[in-house]
Amino acid sequence: MKKIHNVAQSREHGILPLVAAITTLLSIAACSSPEKQYTVPDSLCGIKVPQKVLEEVLPSGEELTERQESSGSTKRCRIHVDGDSVLSASTERWEGDTTASDVAQSALGVDPQDQRSDEGRYVYSSTGAVGKVDCAQAEEAHEPLWASVRITHDGAKSADMLALVKAYTEAVGSSPTCTEFQ
Repeated sequence: MKKIHNVAQSREHGILPLVAAITTLLSIAACSSPEKQYTVPDSLCGIKVPQKVLEEVLPSGEELTERQESSGSTKRCRIHVDGDSVLSASTERWEGDTTASDVAQSALGVDPQDQRSDEGRYVYSSTGAVGKVDCAQAEEAHEPLWASVRITHDGAKSADMLALVKAYTEAVGSSPTCTEFQ
């Protein structure tokens, strides 16, 4: 007598453990996938910038903190995620004939040869950017105000850094920082 083997039943027993294993792996991967567990701020140490612009350049993590520092005519805002410095934004007064390339030369994360935008007003890369702040009172005093932004992690695109420095320079231009002289 020939034994009849139920192929459908056999496949079912082999597929169920496979489906269970895949489901378990997917749930583990979902739990460990990186995401921002902190609230993305809408400012850099009080200088309002769109959350969306910041969200694009900030890394995943659990806790975000910010620190403001000042030294002479330089004001800096440092953003930390889980204790690591991930973003720095600063403003600084320069002499009247300073160019974006001059500022980029001394800024971290950007070089004078990097990409340019808006007729040389901005120089930017995927790790940093500098831009001239539209600040009439600083221009009249022959001390133009420049802004720079820099990240210290991977993952940002140069277009994101350009968007951030543009938003930051615009916000600084309409803030009290424009009228403060040391």
